Amino acid sequence: MAYQFAHIIPYSRTGSKKDPEPKTTAGCLGEAFREQGFAAHVENPKQPVLLLGSSVEIDTSLKAYREGFRDSRGHKLRKDGKELLAEVPSWPPGTTKEEFEASLHIVLFNLMERYGSSLRCVLYHEDEPFLDETGKHHGEIHFHIHAFIVPEPDENFRNYHPGMMAKWQARKEGLNHWEQDKRYKWTMGDWQDEINRKVGIPLGWVKARPKELREKRLSRREQRIINAAKEKSIQIQDAAKKKAEAEAENIIKQALDTAKKEAEKIIHNANAEADKIINNAVHDATMIGENLEKQREKILTDTSKDQKEIITVLKTDLTKIKVPQPENVETAKNFYGRISSWLKAVVKKFTEKEKELNERELELNKQEMAVEAQLKTLAGDFGEEKKLKLAIRLLQDKLAKLLQPKVEKQTKEQDNKKNRQSSRKP
Repeated sequence: MAYQFAHIIPYSRTGSKKDPEPKTTAGCLGEAFREQGFAAHVENPKQPVLLLGSSVEIDTSLKAYREGFRDSRGHKLRKDGKELLAEVPSWPPGTTKEEFEASLHIVLFNLMERYGSSLRCVLYHEDEPFLDETGKHHGEIHFHIHAFIVPEPDENFRNYHPGMMAKWQARKEGLNHWEQDKRYKWTMGDWQDEINRKVGIPLGWVKARPKELREKRLSRREQRIINAAKEKSIQIQDAAKKKAEAEAENIIKQALDTAKKEAEKIIHNANAEADKIINNAVHDATMIGENLEKQREKILTDTSKDQKEIITVLKTDLTKIKVPQPENVETAKNFYGRISSWLKAVVKKFTEKEKELNERELELNKQEMAVEAQLKTLAGDFGEEKKLKLAIRLLQDKLAKLLQPKVEKQTKEQDNKKNRQSSRKP
């Protein structure tokens, strides 16, 4: 027989001096969030599973409550003043994880309905075994949740604890301590009845302790009530499951539609960007080709101009050359010495001009190779290699024609040199 178990505990910064084990806020939160030194009762501590809120939200609300709270006399919150309320609903022994997760929504809805925005955090653990002296449920997880409530700064803590509120009202009415405690117990019993109506009955839990269930035999009427509660719980769970499945299916469908639209948009943008890149590349390639063509024409023009200038200089120098004549009184040895020096100077001058032409030719070849490499790269990028090869061949033909006068000039110079050498022989 499944039974309900729920309790609430108030906490303060220092706890009560009368309590042999002071219930402090730090100890409560340290145990809940499995901080080091606060989980000695758990063999293998694991981080809790958060269902709502966070530890940051708890700390922020506690700080605001401590700083903003004022009692009827305008005093701040005392160190032993209540500031945190922890409610712990527990599931019966033998509850599976699937059953626990399927019934969570009922408990969460009840908590949010009762505490509203003051419900700061809800979590549960998966590392606490069920403590059972008989060993019947040894090794099973004790499923329960921890709900943490922190009042607003302008509210009193007892507004969230029905037992404390009842005891305070009894004291205002002038009742003694015994009557105040009695009012406290009655009110908390009513609180358990309310939990049973809104949580226990829908989940098929009985508001009784295991000992009471063993000592008392249920009547047929009580059994029918329990069976009806179980059936109602099953119906509620089935309806919630179908609703969740329908909502999940709708969410998946919407997500797929959104993903499809986003994919189509991405593909369209990618195609547009690709077209833009291709168009830019074609335009850049065209501009590069035109620049290379202009550069090639400039090289050819400069080469032809340089050759003409060198040839003109050579012609001018040749016209200025005067062959030395023998003096009146001069030996043949001295005359041949002057002739030899003169010829060496002429040969040196022509050698320098030849070297200048060779350097210019080498530079032209380098520029031609650079233009050819750029044209080949451009042809490889855009599939116009044949056209560029043809352009290179035409460029080579033009260069050959421009260099032909230089070759002929070099041939003539070599012939003249041979003639001079033959004329110097006796």
